[in-house]
Amino acid sequence: MTSAREIGSPLTAHELALLRRVCAGRWPGADAARAQLVHARWGGKDHEGDACFLIEVAADTDLPRIPSHDGGPVATLGVADGDEALGMLELWVEDGRLRSLDYSTFGDTAPGALPAVHLVDGSDPAAT
Repeated sequence: MTSAREIGSPLTAHELALLRRVCAGRWPGADAARAQLVHARWGGKDHEGDACFLIEVAADTDLPRIPSHDGGPVATLGVADGDEALGMLELWVEDGRLRSLDYSTFGDTAPGALPAVHLVDGSDPAAT
């Protein structure tokens, strides 16, 4: 992703595929997350170079809200290459709306890019 990308622009196919994967499942709020995903746009980055991005869902859209919880990501999926666990893909919510998708690795080095979709666990995301 380049810095020339504008907030409010469409999500890339890769970003959308990762979000669809983590919004799948039966965790509390998953249905609302999938409904919001249809309207989600790229919201920028909190930290340049990090393997994460902000999600923008217009506040004036009449969409179901994701239930609040005690903090932390609302859903997570493991990222692995075969038997080697690489990290976690985390979906964050703020005020009942999708907020960001973050990739946190288990290594000492912060990831420079989002993981490939085939490396993300396809099972039901864990609600946190």
